[in-house]
Amino acid sequence: MLKDRIAAAQRITTELHEAEFAIDEAIVKLARLAATLPTARIETRMSAIVGQEAVAKVTQAVAAAGHVRQMIAEAHEALGETQKQVGLGARMFGAGLNKPPAASRNVPAPHNQNLAGDADTDAAVAVG
Repeated sequence: MLKDRIAAAQRITTELHEAEFAIDEAIVKLARLAATLPTARIETRMSAIVGQEAVAKVTQAVAAAGHVRQMIAEAHEALGETQKQVGLGARMFGAGLNKPPAASRNVPAPHNQNLAGDADTDAAVAVG
């Protein structure tokens, strides 16, 4: 039933955006930690050897988070294809961002379409 597919797509979109946001937040927090470790070592005048294993593990975690982000971006693209396969290609769900061209990995800056005061923009936002 179309109504069920639309509801499922909306749930998937919400969860996908939450996951993407959480991954980005994790990358930011890991990057801050990666910067804080050597900064603290320098400020406390400790030897470069002190905490090296921890620094190495944290930088590996940053790289791993980047890999996770790439995988979720690829899943996002795959879900766009799935949307078409289940007959929802013309429907729009999402966070109000326009999708970049398929060949592009650049994401446009967020734009709150609701600020325009157009009642229709609440329902018609970018897919996925």
